Amino acid sequence: MRLFHSDLSATLAILFLLASCNPGPQKGDLQHLPGYWEITKVIFPDGTEKEYKVSATIEYLQWDGTNGYRKKMQPTLEGTYLTSDDALPMQIIWRDDRLFLKFIGAEDTWEEEILQIEAGKLIMRHGNGLKYIYQKYEPMTIGKDNV
Repeated sequence: MRLFHSDLSATLAILFLLASCNPGPQKGDLQHLPGYWEITKVIFPDGTEKEYKVSATIEYLQWDGTNGYRKKMQPTLEGTYLTSDDALPMQIIWRDDRLFLKFIGAEDTWEEEILQIEAGKLIMRHGNGLKYIYQKYEPMTIGKDNV
């Protein structure tokens, strides 16, 4: 009887581990990528964290199914955005069941791995080990109607 109990415990432990594993982003998750993203936290390779309560700029990601771009935007109190015409080209790459965004700059090219993406949350890891945690940006408008 003791052997059966031990086998059952081991089986339950394995099932629990498999159920708690996050398989990472799936192709369908990419529907959440386009839009405005606000950085909330950076996690450094040594585990230390830097939180951002308010960010002066946000990231705008646009994607057409294969290619896209990233653009820095500065929200205004009126609900509009200040930006330049510069857009950083971006490619979506699947490699070994992992999802990467490849950015092609004028002087540098790099990749960031998407670790998690859902409707309101995006976690990416840069090649240098920094993890960036984003949330969907919700504009706060202050105008004459709100006063």
